Amino acid sequence: KGKSLLIIGGAGGVGSIAIQIAKKVAGLTVLATASRPESVEWCRRQGADFVVDHQNLVQEVQQAGFNQVDFIVDFVDVNQYWDAMVALIKPQGHIGSISDPVENVNLRQLKGKSVSFHWELMFTRSMFQTQDITRQHHILTEAAALFENGTINSTINEHLTGFSTENLKQAHALLESGKTIGKIVIEY
Repeated sequence: KGKSLLIIGGAGGVGSIAIQIAKKVAGLTVLATASRPESVEWCRRQGADFVVDHQNLVQEVQQAGFNQVDFIVDFVDVNQYWDAMVALIKPQGHIGSISDPVENVNLRQLKGKSVSFHWELMFTRSMFQTQDITRQHHILTEAAALFENGTINSTINEHLTGFSTENLKQAHALLESGKTIGKIVIEY
């Protein structure tokens, strides 16, 4: 409580759920990136306190009243937003990302602020049979309970019926457009 989180990619499927959990479960002040009117509105409906444009990110966050934030999660492109994340993270803050860097990121830029950087891959526990592998079960059970009790809501915004080449192409094209809002589901 009393801490701030910047979500880069707030309107996407992962970002949409992250907004809800950060706001409703963790009690954080949530800033989320979105640029189109419909994605801005979507982020607000998910619970974002502030919605900022991903272009000129540092300036946008500062105009929202934050010189720096406690936490940042990147669901888009760590390379594209690296310099902004380095500038915006508070000393001893935490940055997390699910995106794959195509270039080397300079982690030394975080040392002066003692910032922690975290990668997340949902299959790490099962791929490597980590000691905490059962934690995945607990996380999914907690998420299911949050859905069932109405704390968080589904972010499905595009539903394609039929597992076909055409639907796979359509879903992929939607993702590649960079304009996806919420989750895309292909029902088999």
